[in-house]
Parts: sequence; C-alpha cells; structure tokens
Amino acid sequence: MSSRLQLCVPCPQHSYTNQESSTVCSCERNFFRSPLDSPSTSCTRPPSAPKDLVYSMKQTTLILEWNAPVDTGGRGDITYNVFCDKCSVAFQQCEACGSSIGFVPQQTGLVDRTVTLVNLLPHVNYTIRVESVNGVSDFSLYANEFAEINISTGNAGIVALMSCAIACSFFTFQY
Repeated sequence: MSSRLQLCVPCPQHSYTNQESSTVCSCERNFFRSPLDSPSTSCTRPPSAPKDLVYSMKQTTLILEWNAPVDTGGRGDITYNVFCDKCSVAFQQCEACGSSIGFVPQQTGLVDRTVTLVNLLPHVNYTIRVESVNGVSDFSLYANEFAEINISTGNAGIVALMSCAIACSFFTFQY
C-alpha cells in the first residue's frame, strides 16, 4: 500500500471550514450543495425570479413566455413551475384552478421558458405564477422566487392584465 500526501486546497466558493486540514467544507448561510454535488463543488443558492413575463391570448388559451432569472444561484439546472389560481373580483381571495386548466407541455419541471394554459373560463380572474427553481431550491428556508400576472378574462379572452414581479404596472386591453 502506498501512502499519498494529501495537499490542502482552499474551500470551494461560498463554503468554509473552521478546522485546519479539514476534509469537509461547510456551505455559507443561504448557500447549499445538492446531494448530487461533490464536496469539492462550490456551494450555490436558489435562483431569482424569472424576468420579463409576457403573454399572448387566443380565446381560452394563454401562452406565457419569460426570460431566465438574473441570478441563477450559480447553477445551470434551472427549471420552472407554473401555478394557476382563480380569484375573486379584487384578486383578494384565490383558490387553485384545479384540473380543468391544462398546462402544455407540463406544469412543473419546465426547461423551456414557455407554457400554454388551455381551457381558461370566460369572465374569471386568474393569478398565474411562474417560479424559478434549481437543484438546491428545496434546501432553502425561503419560498421560491416568482413572477406573476393577474388576468381577467372577458367573453373570448383577456381584457385586463396586471403584471407583477418586484414592481407592478397595470395595462388594459380591449377586444
């Protein structure tokens, strides 16, 4: 058996150790490693919210598109989840849309930055939320960051849109 001298190396980015010659570096506060990450991998954090959430509407179908978050958290495994709520007139009380609304290609684990919602009902207020997640999002004590829109459907489509991420602005469209 040959013995090999292990050389000390600095801890990866966003990690530290309090012991000299330590074989393990702990992640800084609010930084994490996925169980799939090696101990020599930098610690990372969840991503920021998706940017520039936009939509187009055709009858009862809503197409959403967005840009990648400004801060990826230091990871390349970002996916997106989309949530739908039906809301009261003033958007104060909401409940999940349920299975009547379809998500194409899917509702969670989206890699591409687009999703289509089908079977929206006329004369209903909806809140649609798109959240960014990555391989360490489940380890954070904080909620995933998201962008959301509030829409009010008319007879054949959306008549009003309120777009919120960090700041909100209100737009009105007539068909």
